[in-house]
Amino acid sequence: MKTNFATTALILASALIAGTSAFAGVTREQVTAELASAARNGDIMASGESGLKLNELYPNRYPAKQVQSGVTREQVKAELAEAARTGDFMASGEIGIECKELHPNMHPAM
Repeated sequence: MKTNFATTALILASALIAGTSAFAGVTREQVTAELASAARNGDIMASGESGLKLNELYPNRYPAKQVQSGVTREQVKAELAEAARTGDFMASGEIGIECKELHPNMHPAM
């Protein structure tokens, strides 16, 4: 019985020490600021069993996240010019085919 108690106490003590060392160097003010930011952005788990964050459950209540593109404006313009040259874009209307299929004589064969 004493061995089980000692083992359990040792495991709990090591978990406590390991848990506190993970936050070493972080001040109370930094944790408070991070919590306030998470509450403002909805990056806190919602209660219940949904497994969603508040901003995922109620997207209209929180500001939308800004998405950073890895493509420059010049790269997008070059891709558009290439698609226009080869006809690799959807034809207007509800046809559902590319321009090179609709007008094969206007675009070079690949």
